[in-house]
Amino acid sequence: MMRMFLAATIVSACMTASTSIAVAQGSYPEKQLQLIVPYPPGGAADVIGRIIAGELEARLGKPVIVMNRPGGGTTIGAREAANAAPDGYTLFFSSNSTFTLQNAAKETVPFDSARDFEPIAQVGTLAMVLVTHRDTPIKDVPALVAAAKANPDKLSLASFGVATISHFAGELFKSSAGIKMVHLPYKGSAPAMNDLIGKHIEYHVDTVIAVKPQAEAGAVRPLAVFSAKRSAFLPDVPTLAELGYPKVDLVSWGTVVVPKGTPAAFRDRLAATLEEAIANPAVAERFKKVGFEPAFKRYTDWPGFIGKEIAEMKALAQAAGIKEE
Repeated sequence: MMRMFLAATIVSACMTASTSIAVAQGSYPEKQLQLIVPYPPGGAADVIGRIIAGELEARLGKPVIVMNRPGGGTTIGAREAANAAPDGYTLFFSSNSTFTLQNAAKETVPFDSARDFEPIAQVGTLAMVLVTHRDTPIKDVPALVAAAKANPDKLSLASFGVATISHFAGELFKSSAGIKMVHLPYKGSAPAMNDLIGKHIEYHVDTVIAVKPQAEAGAVRPLAVFSAKRSAFLPDVPTLAELGYPKVDLVSWGTVVVPKGTPAAFRDRLAATLEEAIANPAVAERFKKVGFEPAFKRYTDWPGFIGKEIAEMKALAQAAGIKEE
């Protein structure tokens, strides 16, 4: 009799616990959420973060507040997100600049991309472009490669900062083409683009959103994009893969993650909500206004994906001497 009573008690407790969990998951979210963005207000990443926050808020029925946490090459915001409670109420939006390039360029970072986060989904990509000024006598990539091989370290290739994706993309191109060009790091896209337009520098790697308006104005000449397929924003510009460099495929991908340990049901709810939002043509159009191509993807093996990309970027950083103090 006692055994039957104990068994019934255990079953009842399990059912009660299961019901409580189901109720909690079914009512999620019950309060305000925050989306940490490791960039200052006003930039493309901030704009994308605010679009994401607004769409989540509209569909989840709870406020989603954007918390800008710039600094440390995005590590300040990433550390805060990694240390947040895994309760489904703190989200983090960033790119491979945070999740892989920081690990490749620094000795240590205050978080572990693979182990401290769980992915919700990739939401889109931003293409990188090899560009030169309008009056360059070298008008395509084959001619550039030939000139660089004939004159090692005589031509320059600018980036919008040391250890940024612009820097990594440029080094990947040089490595794949077997050429030597002098790296000229700038403190941001705007000063680099201004110097390119003014013909103070010869070649530069920047985002499609920075290049497109200048190309349309005739101020610069895009030579190639670094993605596996052509950019919808510059459809007439070939990829470096098309030009014989299939390994040069490096885009900035934007991903939403949550702290490790966030309940799977909450993660699934967030992912489904984001997928629905990105499928909306109006949302996709808002992304495109800042050069961001919608590309929803759930990760089946986040640690494996992150580990592979970090290893590839570390090898590139070591070979090219990319290092951020």
